[in-house]
This record gives sequence, structure tokens and C-alpha cells, in this order.
Amino acid sequence: MKKVAFLGAGTFSDGVLPWLDRSRYELIGYFDDKPISDYRGYPVFGPLQDVLTYLDDGKVDAVFVTIGDNVKRKEIFDLIAKDHYDALFNIISEKANIFSPDSIKGRGIFLGFSSFVGADSYVYDNCIINTGAIVEHHTTVEAHCNITPGVTINGLCRIGEGTYIGSGSTVIQCIEIASYTILGAGTVVLKSLTESGTYVGVPARKIK
Repeated sequence: MKKVAFLGAGTFSDGVLPWLDRSRYELIGYFDDKPISDYRGYPVFGPLQDVLTYLDDGKVDAVFVTIGDNVKRKEIFDLIAKDHYDALFNIISEKANIFSPDSIKGRGIFLGFSSFVGADSYVYDNCIINTGAIVEHHTTVEAHCNITPGVTINGLCRIGEGTYIGSGSTVIQCIEIASYTILGAGTVVLKSLTESGTYVGVPARKIK
């Protein structure tokens, strides 16, 4: 049984915890930059970067970054990965649907309830594929993306690193989205977005 710490004590961690495989992992507590001593009955051991000492000393065996914000999640993931990449692990809901285990191409990945990853699709490090999100066939989701509930990404797409796709958005087939793009909730992408920025609407239009 591996001793696990969650990095980030908040609402996203609440959504992840039910899918922790308790036959393999035991949550022993959290790290968080907020000045709190406990969260939902678990201890908060200290600021996020203190986890490095716990890993070095063997007090923690494995960690998962439970931060929804893409920029902060990447920052903490990279901090851990530099010397402790193997301590990062994936949390995949037993109700997620994955065409092949080979689709999961990294660590720190979360697949939520009723999420779907199709044939010859790949999801990379530190991605969130949240509740009911669909990643259809032959699609790549690059590292540090957050695909939020109810998103549909159709086949033959490439989602650039660090992209955030808001709830209920649709990306039609054969689309490429530039890295670090933000799509507001309900956005419909009908052509490739080659310039990073924030897009909303039907069809998607850039607002900043």
C-alpha cells in the first residue's frame, strides 16, 4: 500500500478522491499553500514545495496534483517531476472508458466518471479529462490540459499543451488548437485555432 499525498486541498481534490484506488493507495494528507492544518479530516502537512522533503525522506511514496488551474498545476507538476517523476501517478475512474491502456502516455493524469478516450488517441502528462468529457479517435491531448465536464473533442484533433476547454464545448473533427488556449464554456470550434488566446461563442471567436 503506497502512502499518497494530494497537492492542493480544495474542490478539485474533492472530485478526484472518490476515484483513488484504495486497494493500492492510502491518502495520508495534503500539501497546500493556504495556512490550514487540516482538510476534510486529513492533515495538511505544509506548503506545496514541502512535499519534496517528504518524498526525499520516504514519508510519502506517491503524489497527485489536485489543482485545477493549468498554470499552477504545471508549476507544481514540474517541481515534482524534476527529481521525483516516478512518484507521480494516474487516477482513473473505474467508470471511465478507455479504448486502450496505451492511450495514457504519462503521469499525473485524471480521467473522471464517464469520460472517454477513443481509438489511437493519446493523453499526456498532468492532463484532466473530467466528468463526461469525450476525446474521440486519433486525437492527441498534449500535457497539462484541462478538458472540463461535458466537452466533446471529435476525431483527428490535436489539443496543444496547457489548453483549457470549458464545459460543454465542442471541437469538430480535424482541428488543431494552439498551446495555452482557453475556450469558454459552450464554445464551438469549427476551424483550427493557430494563435493562443481566449475564445468564446458559436463559432469560436477570439476575445483576448
